[in-house]
Amino acid sequence: MTLLNQRAENLRRFEIPVAVFLILVGVARVALTLWNSVKTNGAAGFPLDDPWIHLQFAKNLHAFGSFSYFANEQVTAGSTSPLYTFLLSAGFFVTSNEMILSYALGTFFYAVAGFMFYRLLRVMVPDRWWIPLIGVLVFVLEPRMQWAAQSGMETTLFIAGIITCFWAFASRQWRMLGVLLGLLLWVRPEAVILMAIVGVGGAFELLSGAASAGRDERVPRMSFRQLWLIVRVPLALTGLISLLYVLLNLYLSGTLLPNTFAAKLTYYGGKGIDFPEHAFTFLTAKHMVVIALFSAVGAIVAIVDAVKYRRVSGLMHVVWVLAMVAVYWAKLPFLFQQGRYLMPVIPSLLVLGIMGASALTGYLGRKFFHQFPRSADALFSGAVLGIVILQFGLMDVTMAAEYIDMCRYILDRQVRTARWLSENLPQDAVVATHDIGAIGYYSGRRVVDMVGLVTPAAIKTLGNLDSLETLLVRRGVTHLAVLRSWFEITNIPPLFRTNENYPEVMEVFPFDRSRAHFVSSQASLTFNSAIQYLAQGRLSIAGPMLEQVVAMDTLYSRGFFALGIALRSAGRRKEAEESLTKAVRLSPDLWQAQTALAELEAGDGKTRDAINRLEKNLQPRPECAIAFKLLSDLYAREGKDTAAVHRYGEIYKRLSEAGNNP
Repeated sequence: MTLLNQRAENLRRFEIPVAVFLILVGVARVALTLWNSVKTNGAAGFPLDDPWIHLQFAKNLHAFGSFSYFANEQVTAGSTSPLYTFLLSAGFFVTSNEMILSYALGTFFYAVAGFMFYRLLRVMVPDRWWIPLIGVLVFVLEPRMQWAAQSGMETTLFIAGIITCFWAFASRQWRMLGVLLGLLLWVRPEAVILMAIVGVGGAFELLSGAASAGRDERVPRMSFRQLWLIVRVPLALTGLISLLYVLLNLYLSGTLLPNTFAAKLTYYGGKGIDFPEHAFTFLTAKHMVVIALFSAVGAIVAIVDAVKYRRVSGLMHVVWVLAMVAVYWAKLPFLFQQGRYLMPVIPSLLVLGIMGASALTGYLGRKFFHQFPRSADALFSGAVLGIVILQFGLMDVTMAAEYIDMCRYILDRQVRTARWLSENLPQDAVVATHDIGAIGYYSGRRVVDMVGLVTPAAIKTLGNLDSLETLLVRRGVTHLAVLRSWFEITNIPPLFRTNENYPEVMEVFPFDRSRAHFVSSQASLTFNSAIQYLAQGRLSIAGPMLEQVVAMDTLYSRGFFALGIALRSAGRRKEAEESLTKAVRLSPDLWQAQTALAELEAGDGKTRDAINRLEKNLQPRPECAIAFKLLSDLYAREGKDTAAVHRYGEIYKRLSEAGNNP
């Protein structure tokens, strides 16, 4: 053995400490991103609203011993991940800070996943000990794994469980595997896919006499009786734990799976025809390009192992990736929030990529060097995978900035709205919303979920606004808190509104069924498209589209207003006035329409009528600043004294400098 080889082998004694150190590097990067997010946004946050759903259940479970969404009165199977909710509930014994608790759990399971990833690679690539160390660095620097650690969701718990299941399978830890698969169902319903893959793969290996990892000789084949003796206990463990999960859901909501499962399938099912293309991009584009190429090689190696040696440990990763993509394509064909639903397949893609890189570098070393020193082998394979590490590190910087922006987005909408509800609504208010997370957690008010995550009865109303309104009345709803892009409400002024200069405005309305009008989704979509054309000055397209909008929904005040603007721009003054008049008849508080009518009146020389209209209908709200500027100009046109003009000028100035709440 050469001196270099001896030194390389001596380093093997420090494998585990080095693996732990590399994982801590990833943890430090997660902590740095969290720190920068808090410092930049002025508060701790999450990049999506869902973490507060788990936290709300956990808080009530901790405080009342009830799996409920409001105090101990709204019992429902609304948490997709009961096990994660139980862990959060236990965590409330340690800290009352929900952000620290969520960050700590997410980061802890990220670290566990990293360590189990290392152990899995030690089994999958047993003859080259440095490959698992390089692999663990690839894993912890994968930017979406870091995003998951900071997301406040159960994603890293699920990923850690999946990796541990693959390790238990490859290590023949059958009883442990049985327990893990059962528990994994308590984390995410997709665990049933892994159960099927593991069951078929395990039966195949045992019955066919698969060779153990790193060895070419096969073990003797088993009979079905011998197979049953081995798997009966693991099967019983998986079945018992899964049965308890089903019984919990039946007890809470009368369903086999949580409400969230049925609600999301109903709301999003049958859409997303471009999902395969988007999923392929998600798994292979940008920083994944090189590792994806290696994964293709790894998939070939896994297929050869399965055919030649009857080993399916590698092939199971291929099947897991394909099965998850296929199931989501069929049932939930959207990549939400950085593709978090498909993040659990990324470790398998990395395993295949590292297997492929190891096989490829080993082959090249043997081909070009008759005696390839171990140290040179380590340097060569390290340099190849170093390209992947560099790509991941560079993308991590980009995704860290995106994470901070996403947290700010949620803080500015859902969290800010929730705080307003807490400070301004009576304690007995009932708030209907489709984003129940932060609103449920911080508002302290009973929540009715308009999309059915914690209000199962709402699932049947999806797509039927009349049925939804009936349900809201029956549930005693007093207020609505909605994103305009989800549920557009007109003909009644909002009590609160987030900044309209940013997309997805969140609004709070009093729920008065006689006044509040839910705009149909088709009318709202057409309206938004027409507005874009109108902003571009393409009146020939915008006008007919807006006429179609008001034909579809004859109570759509905002639609009549926009049509009036389009008609005025086209020089059709009389028709414009008729459309604007319909808008203010439906919604007298629609200041934009009142202002547009005042402009028409002023253009006709009816200055006093225009002034009276504005004085009567304007409120000192920031978004009305342009209307107050018009009012100031009209007073100046009438020759009013300087003091009056100055007074309205000051109102305009103050409104321009103010925030954007009504």
